Amino acid sequence: MHLKAIRRAAANARALSLQPERHFWPIVGLIILAGLLLRLLVHDFGLPWFEEIDELRIWFLGRIARDMPVVTGPKYAPDYPPLNVWLQQLAQPFAEAQGRPLAMDAVLDLRRLMLVFNALGMVWFAMLGRRCGGALAGILAAALWAFDVDVLEVMIYAIGESLVIPLLVLSVLLAAHALESPRRWRLALASIALGVLCFLAEYRLLVAVIPGVAALLWQAWRRYRPGWRLVLLLGGAGLVSGVTAAILILERLPPRFQIHAQEALRSYLWDMDAFFLFLERSVRLIHPLTLPLVLLLVLLALRERSARTATPLSIPAVLAVAAIMFLTTWASSSIRPYGQDSLERIWSRHLLPATLMLYLLLATALVQLLSILRQPHLRRLMQVLLLAYPLLLLLPTTLRLVQDYRVPPWPVIVRDWLDDHVESSKILVYEATERWFNPVRTRMPQRVWYDWWTVDDIRDKPPATWMGDYHITWALIPAAIHAQQFGDSAESQAYLDQMLLIREFTPPPVRRDTGAFLYRLWRMQHETDIRFGDHIRLTGYDLHSPHPRPGDDLDLTLYWNATTTPPENYSLFLHLVGDDDPRPLAQVDGNPAVPARLTQTWDRPEETLISPRFSLPLPDDLPPGDYRVMLGLYNVETGERLPLRDASGAPLGDAWELLRFGVPDQ
Repeated sequence: MHLKAIRRAAANARALSLQPERHFWPIVGLIILAGLLLRLLVHDFGLPWFEEIDELRIWFLGRIARDMPVVTGPKYAPDYPPLNVWLQQLAQPFAEAQGRPLAMDAVLDLRRLMLVFNALGMVWFAMLGRRCGGALAGILAAALWAFDVDVLEVMIYAIGESLVIPLLVLSVLLAAHALESPRRWRLALASIALGVLCFLAEYRLLVAVIPGVAALLWQAWRRYRPGWRLVLLLGGAGLVSGVTAAILILERLPPRFQIHAQEALRSYLWDMDAFFLFLERSVRLIHPLTLPLVLLLVLLALRERSARTATPLSIPAVLAVAAIMFLTTWASSSIRPYGQDSLERIWSRHLLPATLMLYLLLATALVQLLSILRQPHLRRLMQVLLLAYPLLLLLPTTLRLVQDYRVPPWPVIVRDWLDDHVESSKILVYEATERWFNPVRTRMPQRVWYDWWTVDDIRDKPPATWMGDYHITWALIPAAIHAQQFGDSAESQAYLDQMLLIREFTPPPVRRDTGAFLYRLWRMQHETDIRFGDHIRLTGYDLHSPHPRPGDDLDLTLYWNATTTPPENYSLFLHLVGDDDPRPLAQVDGNPAVPARLTQTWDRPEETLISPRFSLPLPDDLPPGDYRVMLGLYNVETGERLPLRDASGAPLGDAWELLRFGVPDQ
C-alpha cells in the first residue's frame, strides 16, 4: 500500500505544471527567504520601549536568577515558565560580554534567535503539510506561515510563543511520522520530549505532549495487539499516572499559575461558549476570500465526479493535526489570567496554534480538491490560483504591518521629544501613558528621568493646584481621553485655556500605540503674535528680569510656532540698542529653540517650541537714557533678516522691539 501511494503521488506530481515534488525544497527555500526578510525588517520593532511587557519582565527574572542587581525589585517580575528565564540567563552574559548590558540588548539577541526558530518553523510546517497532503500542500503551508500577518506579528518578540509554536509543529510532525511504522517509536518519544519543552516555555501548552503519547500508544497497539482486558488495565493505570503527574505538576507551578489551572479544571475547561468563541476567532483570522476559493474548487471537483487521480491523503497525520488544533484551542480557552470576565481579551498569540492547524487543513483540502480535476488546463489554472492565494491576499496585509512597524511608536517619539526639549521634571499621566515613563515598562537607555503622577481625570484639581501643591510641570493626556473629557463644553475649554498646548502626538503618521496631547500646566507671561517671514510666529515670551539694570543679565524665554515648515535654518539675534541708535551695545545669537530643533525641523503647526533661557548681559557702563531690546531672525548662510508683521499684517521692519527700559541718572 505504501509503494502504491508513492507511485500515485509521483504520477500526480508529474501532472502538475510546476512539478512540486521535484521543486519542493527550492520553492520552500525561496518562501523562507522572503518570510525571513519581512521579519528582519521589523524584528527590532519598538525598542528600546517594550510594547510586549513580558519581554522586560522576563529580563528582570533573568537578572534575579543570576543574582544581579535589580533597581525596581522582583515584585515587578512575576513568575514565568522556566525555559524563558533560562534563555535570558544565556542571552544576558552574551550581550554583557560585548559591552551591551541593557535590557534591549539581551531582548534583541533573543529576537534574532527567534528568527532562526521562525525559519525552522516554516520548514517543519512545510514538511507537515507535505506529510498530510503532498508537496503542493507543503508549499502552500510554508507560504501561509511566511506571509500571514498574525504569524508575523506574534513571532517577532522574545516571548514564549515565538519558541513554542515552531516546537509544537515539530512535535506534531514527529508524531505523524511515528504513526507510519512501529520502527519509528523513537520519533514518538522525541515528540513527547518536545511537548515537555513546550510546556516549560508556555504552561498552557501541556497538551503538546498528546501527539507523541498518542503515536506511541498506537505503535504499541499495532505491535502487540493486546486484548481488551489488558487495554482496560493499562488505560486505568495510565489514567491514574496522568492524574498523579498532573497533580505533581500543578503543585510545582508558581502560585498564580496554580490558581489559573485550578479555575480551568473546575469550570473554564468545560465552558463550551468559550471554546466555540476561540474557534470562531481562529477561523476569522483566515482571509475572508478563502471560502469562495474553497467553494470554487468544490464545485469544480463535483463537476468532474472523479477521484481517481487524487493525491494520497495521510489520514493519521490529518487526524493528529486536527486533534492538536482542537486540544490546544480547548486548553487555551480555559486559561483566563485576567479573571472570569476576561473572555474577550483573546489575543492572536492565543489563537495561533489553532490558526496554523486550520491553515494546514485548508492547504490539504485544497490540494485534494485540485487533484480531483482531470482537465490539465483547468488544473493548472487552479494551481496558479492556489499559489497566488498567500501572495495576493495575505502578503499585502503583512506588508502594511511591516510598514507600520517600521515607524517608531508614540512612546519612543514622546520620550525622544521630551529628552531633547525639557529637563527632568514631574509629569501628570493617565494609565495609558504611565507605562511610557515607568522604568519597569520602558527600560530606555540614556533617558531623562521624569517623576509621574497617575490620574483618572486631570480636572479633579485646577492646574494651579497641580503646580503649587504637587510641583507638576507637564500633563500627557491620551488622545481618546482628551476627546472624551475635553469636548466642546465651555467649562472644559476654559480648563484647557489655563494650560499651554505643547504638542499633539497624534497622526499623521499613523502609529500603533495611542496618541497623546502634551500640555504645560501654565501659559507664557506675555502672549504675542509676531510673524517672521511666511512661516514662523513668536507666540509669547517670559521675562525673567522685569527691571533690568546696568551689569545685570537680561534673562528671557521665547515661545515659537511654525504654521508651515520653514525652507531654511534661521538664527536668532537679541540686540541691546539705544533709543535712537541701531548699533548694538550688547548682543546674543543662537538657535531660536533647543539645539536639537533647527527651524527646518519645525513641521507640526500646533507645536509650541520653547527656547532655552537666553541671557543678554547688559554693560556695566550704560549711560543714562532709554534703551531697547530688539529681536529678529536671519538666514544662517546669507545673513539676510526675515521681515516682520504683526497679527493684522502691518509691517514691523526686520527687528521687533521686545522690551524698552530706561537707565536713570544717578
